[in-house]
Amino acid sequence: MTFTVEPLYLISIVVNLVIGLLVLFLYWGQNNMSAKYWFFASLALSFGVGFILFRPLVPAFLSYSVAHILSTSSSILFGCSLLLLVDKKAKPPYLFLLVCVAYGLVLAYLVNSGSGRLVPVVVAVAWCISLIFPVFLSWRVNNVLKNGYVTLMMWLFVASAILWVMRIPTLVAGLIETLGSPGLINVGILASIVILGIARQLAYLAIRLSEIFKVRLSEQIKKTFEAQEAMIVSLIELTSKRDNETGCHIVRTAQYVKVLATRLKQSGKYSKLLTRDRIQDFYRAAPLHDIGKVGIPDAILNKPGKLNPSERAIMNTHASIGKAILITAKASFFDPPNYLNHAIEISGGAS
Repeated sequence: MTFTVEPLYLISIVVNLVIGLLVLFLYWGQNNMSAKYWFFASLALSFGVGFILFRPLVPAFLSYSVAHILSTSSSILFGCSLLLLVDKKAKPPYLFLLVCVAYGLVLAYLVNSGSGRLVPVVVAVAWCISLIFPVFLSWRVNNVLKNGYVTLMMWLFVASAILWVMRIPTLVAGLIETLGSPGLINVGILASIVILGIARQLAYLAIRLSEIFKVRLSEQIKKTFEAQEAMIVSLIELTSKRDNETGCHIVRTAQYVKVLATRLKQSGKYSKLLTRDRIQDFYRAAPLHDIGKVGIPDAILNKPGKLNPSERAIMNTHASIGKAILITAKASFFDPPNYLNHAIEISGGAS
Protein backbone atom coordinates (compact mmCIF):
# COMPACT_ATOMS: atom_id res chain seq x y z
CA MET A 1 0.00 0.00 0.00
CA THR A 2 1.45 3.38 -1.07
CA PHE A 3 1.00 6.43 1.18
CA THR A 4 0.99 9.88 -0.42
CA VAL A 5 0.78 13.34 1.05
CA GLU A 6 -0.95 15.04 -1.91
CA PRO A 7 -4.47 14.87 -0.38
CA LEU A 8 -3.14 16.58 2.75
CA TYR A 9 -1.51 19.25 0.58
CA LEU A 10 -4.91 19.99 -0.94
CA ILE A 11 -6.61 20.08 2.47
CA SER A 12 -3.85 22.38 3.73
CA ILE A 13 -4.43 24.80 0.85
CA VAL A 14 -8.18 24.89 1.52
CA VAL A 15 -7.75 25.34 5.31
CA ASN A 16 -5.17 28.12 4.87
CA LEU A 17 -7.34 30.02 2.42
CA VAL A 18 -10.58 29.57 4.37
CA ILE A 19 -9.16 30.56 7.78
CA GLY A 20 -7.08 33.36 6.29
CA LEU A 21 -10.21 34.83 4.67
CA LEU A 22 -12.31 34.22 7.78
CA VAL A 23 -9.85 36.08 10.01
CA LEU A 24 -9.73 38.93 7.50
CA PHE A 25 -13.54 39.04 7.51
CA LEU A 26 -13.74 39.05 11.34
CA TYR A 27 -11.60 42.20 11.46
CA TRP A 28 -12.85 43.81 8.26
CA GLY A 29 -12.66 47.60 8.43
CA GLN A 30 -10.67 47.58 11.70
CA ASN A 31 -7.20 47.87 10.14
CA ASN A 32 -6.06 44.96 12.29
CA MET A 33 -2.50 44.34 11.10
CA SER A 34 -2.21 40.96 12.81
CA ALA A 35 -5.21 39.67 10.84
CA LYS A 36 -3.82 41.12 7.59
CA TYR A 37 -0.39 39.55 8.14
CA TRP A 38 -2.00 36.19 8.91
CA PHE A 39 -4.08 36.41 5.75
CA PHE A 40 -1.07 37.19 3.55
CA ALA A 41 0.96 34.45 5.27
CA SER A 42 -1.86 31.97 4.62
CA LEU A 43 -2.08 33.14 1.02
CA ALA A 44 1.67 32.80 0.52
CA LEU A 45 1.71 29.30 2.02
CA SER A 46 -1.30 28.24 -0.06
CA PHE A 47 0.39 29.35 -3.29
CA GLY A 48 3.69 27.77 -2.23
CA VAL A 49 2.06 24.42 -1.47
CA GLY A 50 -0.07 24.75 -4.59
CA PHE A 51 2.97 25.22 -6.84
CA ILE A 52 4.54 22.11 -5.27
CA LEU A 53 1.33 20.09 -5.54
CA PHE A 54 0.81 20.97 -9.20
CA ARG A 55 4.51 20.78 -10.10
CA PRO A 56 3.91 18.93 -13.40
CA LEU A 57 1.61 21.72 -14.58
CA VAL A 58 3.68 24.81 -13.73
CA PRO A 59 7.15 26.02 -14.75
CA ALA A 60 10.05 24.59 -12.77
CA PHE A 61 11.02 28.01 -11.43
CA LEU A 62 7.55 28.42 -9.85
CA SER A 63 7.35 24.89 -8.47
CA TYR A 64 10.70 25.11 -6.72
CA SER A 65 12.27 28.54 -6.16
CA VAL A 66 9.09 30.61 -5.93
CA ALA A 67 7.26 27.88 -3.99
CA HIS A 68 9.96 27.79 -1.32
CA ILE A 69 10.28 31.59 -1.22
CA LEU A 70 6.56 31.80 -0.49
CA SER A 71 6.62 28.94 2.02
CA THR A 72 9.51 30.27 4.10
CA SER A 73 8.16 33.84 3.84
CA SER A 74 4.88 32.58 5.28
CA SER A 75 6.70 31.47 8.45
CA ILE A 76 8.09 34.99 8.84
CA LEU A 77 4.66 36.56 8.28
CA PHE A 78 2.97 34.13 10.67
CA GLY A 79 5.44 35.10 13.38
CA CYS A 80 4.94 38.82 12.77
CA SER A 81 1.19 38.34 12.87
CA LEU A 82 1.50 36.88 16.36
CA LEU A 83 3.83 39.68 17.47
CA LEU A 84 1.29 42.28 16.33
CA LEU A 85 -1.17 40.87 18.85
CA VAL A 86 0.87 42.56 21.60
CA ASP A 87 3.01 45.11 19.74
CA LYS A 88 0.92 47.23 17.38
CA LYS A 89 3.99 49.21 16.32
CA ALA A 90 6.08 46.22 15.20
CA LYS A 91 7.93 47.01 11.99
CA PRO A 92 7.39 45.01 8.77
CA PRO A 93 9.99 42.21 8.38
CA TYR A 94 11.40 43.48 5.09
CA LEU A 95 14.94 42.24 5.77
CA PHE A 96 13.80 38.70 6.59
CA LEU A 97 11.60 38.59 3.50
CA LEU A 98 14.56 39.70 1.38
CA VAL A 99 16.57 36.84 2.88
CA CYS A 100 13.78 34.47 1.79
CA VAL A 101 14.00 35.86 -1.76
CA ALA A 102 17.78 35.45 -1.74
CA TYR A 103 17.29 31.88 -0.56
CA GLY A 104 14.98 31.22 -3.51
CA LEU A 105 17.59 32.57 -5.92
CA VAL A 106 20.23 30.34 -4.34
CA LEU A 107 17.91 27.37 -4.85
CA ALA A 108 17.49 28.29 -8.51
CA TYR A 109 21.25 28.46 -8.92
CA LEU A 110 21.78 25.08 -7.23
CA VAL A 111 19.14 23.42 -9.39
CA ASN A 112 20.61 24.87 -12.59
CA SER A 113 24.17 23.98 -11.57
CA GLY A 114 23.28 20.33 -11.16
CA SER A 115 23.66 20.19 -7.38
CA GLY A 116 20.51 18.16 -7.11
CA ARG A 117 21.46 16.19 -4.00
CA LEU A 118 22.36 19.33 -2.06
CA VAL A 119 19.08 21.14 -2.80
CA PRO A 120 16.79 19.07 -0.49
CA VAL A 121 19.25 19.52 2.38
CA VAL A 122 19.28 23.29 1.84
CA VAL A 123 15.47 23.32 1.76
CA ALA A 124 15.21 21.36 5.02
CA VAL A 125 17.76 23.61 6.75
CA ALA A 126 15.97 26.74 5.46
CA TRP A 127 12.66 25.46 6.83
CA CYS A 128 14.25 24.84 10.24
CA ILE A 129 15.68 28.36 10.34
CA SER A 130 12.46 30.00 9.14
CA LEU A 131 10.45 28.22 11.84
CA ILE A 132 12.75 29.48 14.61
CA PHE A 133 11.44 32.99 13.90
CA PRO A 134 7.76 32.29 14.77
CA VAL A 135 8.84 30.06 17.68
CA PHE A 136 10.71 32.98 19.26
CA LEU A 137 7.94 35.50 18.55
CA SER A 138 5.15 33.24 19.82
CA TRP A 139 7.21 32.73 23.00
CA ARG A 140 7.40 36.53 23.42
CA VAL A 141 3.67 36.91 22.81
CA ASN A 142 2.83 34.14 25.25
CA ASN A 143 4.82 35.87 27.99
CA VAL A 144 2.50 38.86 27.58
CA LEU A 145 -0.89 37.32 26.84
CA LYS A 146 -0.62 34.14 28.93
CA ASN A 147 -3.04 32.58 26.45
CA GLY A 148 -3.23 28.79 26.24
CA TYR A 149 -3.82 28.92 22.50
CA VAL A 150 -0.64 30.98 22.02
CA THR A 151 1.25 28.39 24.06
CA LEU A 152 -0.18 25.70 21.81
CA MET A 153 0.84 27.71 18.75
CA MET A 154 4.41 27.98 20.02
CA TRP A 155 4.71 24.22 20.52
CA LEU A 156 3.19 23.55 17.11
CA PHE A 157 5.95 25.64 15.55
CA VAL A 158 8.54 23.85 17.71
CA ALA A 159 7.21 20.47 16.62
CA SER A 160 7.36 21.48 12.95
CA ALA A 161 10.96 22.64 13.33
CA ILE A 162 11.91 19.34 15.03
CA LEU A 163 10.34 17.34 12.20
CA TRP A 164 12.33 19.30 9.63
CA VAL A 165 15.51 18.70 11.65
CA MET A 166 14.73 14.97 11.61
CA ARG A 167 14.74 15.01 7.81
CA ILE A 168 18.22 16.49 7.48
CA PRO A 169 20.31 13.40 8.50
CA THR A 170 18.45 11.11 6.08
CA LEU A 171 18.99 13.58 3.25
CA VAL A 172 22.68 14.09 4.07
CA ALA A 173 23.24 10.33 4.33
CA GLY A 174 21.49 9.79 1.02
CA LEU A 175 18.84 7.50 2.51
CA ILE A 176 16.25 9.54 0.63
CA GLU A 177 16.97 11.47 -2.53
CA THR A 178 14.24 14.12 -2.43
CA LEU A 179 11.85 15.65 0.09
CA GLY A 180 8.96 13.85 -1.58
CA SER A 181 10.62 10.45 -1.86
CA PRO A 182 8.29 7.51 -1.23
CA GLY A 183 8.54 5.55 1.97
CA LEU A 184 6.35 5.32 5.03
CA ILE A 185 8.69 7.19 7.39
CA ASN A 186 9.48 10.05 5.01
CA VAL A 187 5.89 10.48 3.92
CA GLY A 188 4.75 10.18 7.54
CA ILE A 189 7.05 12.99 8.63
CA LEU A 190 5.96 15.16 5.72
CA ALA A 191 2.29 14.43 6.47
CA SER A 192 2.88 15.36 10.13
CA ILE A 193 4.41 18.69 9.06
CA VAL A 194 1.34 19.44 6.92
CA ILE A 195 -1.04 18.45 9.75
CA LEU A 196 0.84 20.71 12.17
CA GLY A 197 0.42 23.56 9.70
CA ILE A 198 -3.33 22.95 9.62
CA ALA A 199 -3.38 22.84 13.45
CA ARG A 200 -1.62 26.22 13.58
CA GLN A 201 -4.37 27.74 11.48
CA LEU A 202 -7.00 26.40 13.85
CA ALA A 203 -5.01 27.61 16.86
CA TYR A 204 -4.76 31.14 15.44
CA LEU A 205 -8.49 31.17 14.75
CA ALA A 206 -9.07 30.11 18.37
CA ILE A 207 -6.77 32.92 19.57
CA ARG A 208 -8.71 35.55 17.65
CA LEU A 209 -12.13 34.19 18.58
CA SER A 210 -11.15 34.11 22.26
CA GLU A 211 -9.90 37.68 21.91
CA ILE A 212 -13.23 38.79 20.40
CA PHE A 213 -15.12 36.97 23.15
CA LYS A 214 -13.06 38.69 25.86
CA VAL A 215 -13.70 42.12 24.31
CA ARG A 216 -17.44 41.48 24.03
CA LEU A 217 -17.56 40.14 27.59
CA SER A 218 -15.63 43.16 28.87
CA GLU A 219 -18.03 45.51 27.10
CA GLN A 220 -21.02 43.69 28.56
CA ILE A 221 -19.55 43.77 32.08
CA LYS A 222 -18.86 47.49 31.68
CA LYS A 223 -22.46 48.15 30.60
CA THR A 224 -23.78 46.08 33.50
CA PHE A 225 -21.52 47.90 35.95
CA GLU A 226 -22.64 51.29 34.59
CA ALA A 227 -26.30 50.27 35.00
CA GLN A 228 -25.62 49.13 38.56
CA GLU A 229 -23.77 52.34 39.33
CA ALA A 230 -26.74 54.28 37.99
CA MET A 231 -28.98 52.34 40.37
CA ILE A 232 -26.82 53.34 43.35
CA VAL A 233 -26.83 56.99 42.24
CA SER A 234 -30.61 56.82 41.93
CA LEU A 235 -30.87 55.50 45.48
CA ILE A 236 -28.75 58.39 46.74
CA GLU A 237 -30.89 60.88 44.81
CA LEU A 238 -34.06 59.29 46.17
CA THR A 239 -32.75 59.59 49.71
CA SER A 240 -31.70 63.22 49.27
CA LYS A 241 -35.14 64.18 47.95
CA ARG A 242 -37.04 62.83 50.98
CA ASP A 243 -36.26 66.02 52.90
CA ASN A 244 -33.94 68.98 52.47
CA GLU A 245 -31.97 68.27 55.64
CA THR A 246 -31.10 64.73 54.57
CA GLY A 247 -30.00 65.95 51.12
CA CYS A 248 -27.67 68.59 52.54
CA HIS A 249 -26.47 66.21 55.26
CA ILE A 250 -25.45 63.59 52.65
CA VAL A 251 -23.35 66.12 50.72
CA ARG A 252 -21.70 67.47 53.88
CA THR A 253 -20.93 64.01 55.22
CA ALA A 254 -19.20 62.95 51.99
CA GLN A 255 -16.99 66.05 52.10
CA TYR A 256 -16.24 65.59 55.83
CA VAL A 257 -15.17 61.99 55.26
CA LYS A 258 -12.86 62.92 52.39
CA VAL A 259 -11.25 65.81 54.30
CA LEU A 260 -10.78 63.77 57.48
CA ALA A 261 -9.31 60.77 55.67
CA THR A 262 -6.97 63.00 53.65
CA ARG A 263 -5.77 64.85 56.75
CA LEU A 264 -5.19 61.58 58.60
CA LYS A 265 -3.08 60.32 55.70
CA GLN A 266 -1.09 63.58 55.59
CA SER A 267 -0.44 63.36 59.32
CA GLY A 268 1.18 59.97 58.83
CA LYS A 269 -1.55 58.00 60.61
CA TYR A 270 -2.94 54.99 58.78
CA SER A 271 -0.94 56.05 55.71
CA LYS A 272 -0.73 52.48 54.41
CA LEU A 273 -4.45 51.91 54.91
CA LEU A 274 -5.60 55.25 53.53
CA THR A 275 -4.55 54.84 49.93
CA ARG A 276 -5.87 57.19 47.27
CA ASP A 277 -8.35 54.57 46.04
CA ARG A 278 -9.58 53.75 49.55
CA ILE A 279 -10.19 57.41 50.38
CA GLN A 280 -12.20 57.66 47.16
CA ASP A 281 -14.16 54.56 48.22
CA PHE A 282 -14.94 56.19 51.60
CA TYR A 283 -16.04 59.35 49.80
CA ARG A 284 -18.40 57.37 47.56
CA ALA A 285 -19.69 55.26 50.45
CA ALA A 286 -20.52 58.18 52.75
CA PRO A 287 -23.65 59.40 50.87
CA LEU A 288 -25.16 55.93 51.31
CA HIS A 289 -25.06 55.96 55.12
CA ASP A 290 -28.57 57.43 55.42
CA ILE A 291 -30.12 55.55 52.52
CA GLY A 292 -32.42 53.69 54.92
CA LYS A 293 -34.41 56.89 55.46
CA VAL A 294 -36.36 56.03 52.33
CA GLY A 295 -38.21 53.52 54.56
CA ILE A 296 -39.14 56.05 57.24
CA PRO A 297 -42.67 57.54 57.06
CA ASP A 298 -42.82 61.18 55.94
CA ALA A 299 -44.74 62.14 59.10
CA ILE A 300 -41.71 61.15 61.19
CA LEU A 301 -38.96 62.13 58.78
CA ASN A 302 -40.38 65.66 58.21
CA LYS A 303 -41.74 66.28 61.72
CA PRO A 304 -40.74 69.85 62.69
CA GLY A 305 -40.56 69.20 66.42
CA LYS A 306 -38.87 66.70 68.69
CA LEU A 307 -39.59 63.02 68.08
CA ASN A 308 -41.32 61.07 70.84
CA PRO A 309 -39.79 57.75 72.01
CA SER A 310 -41.86 55.58 69.64
CA GLU A 311 -41.08 57.87 66.69
CA ARG A 312 -37.39 57.87 67.66
CA ALA A 313 -37.44 54.06 67.71
CA ILE A 314 -38.87 54.02 64.19
CA MET A 315 -36.31 56.61 63.02
CA ASN A 316 -33.50 54.49 64.44
CA THR A 317 -34.49 51.60 62.17
CA HIS A 318 -33.20 53.54 59.16
CA ALA A 319 -29.73 52.02 59.73
CA SER A 320 -30.94 48.42 59.46
CA ILE A 321 -33.21 49.36 56.53
CA GLY A 322 -30.24 50.94 54.78
CA LYS A 323 -28.10 47.88 55.38
CA ALA A 324 -30.80 45.60 53.94
CA ILE A 325 -31.17 47.82 50.85
CA LEU A 326 -27.44 47.88 50.21
CA ILE A 327 -27.03 44.14 50.72
CA THR A 328 -29.79 43.59 48.15
CA ALA A 329 -28.08 46.05 45.79
CA LYS A 330 -24.73 44.32 46.32
CA ALA A 331 -26.24 40.95 45.35
CA SER A 332 -27.13 42.35 41.91
CA PHE A 333 -23.52 43.28 41.13
CA PHE A 334 -21.35 40.97 39.02
CA ASP A 335 -18.30 42.31 40.86
CA PRO A 336 -19.38 44.50 43.80
CA PRO A 337 -17.28 47.67 44.17
CA ASN A 338 -15.31 48.16 47.39
CA TYR A 339 -17.17 51.32 48.34
CA LEU A 340 -20.42 49.33 48.56
CA ASN A 341 -18.89 47.06 51.20
CA HIS A 342 -17.83 50.15 53.17
CA ALA A 343 -21.30 51.61 52.83
CA ILE A 344 -22.87 48.44 54.24
CA GLU A 345 -20.52 48.56 57.24
CA ILE A 346 -21.31 52.24 57.82
CA SER A 347 -25.06 51.83 57.42
CA GLY A 348 -25.64 48.94 59.74
CA GLY A 349 -22.57 46.88 60.52
CA ALA A 350 -20.37 44.49 58.54
CA SER A 351 -22.15 42.02 56.22
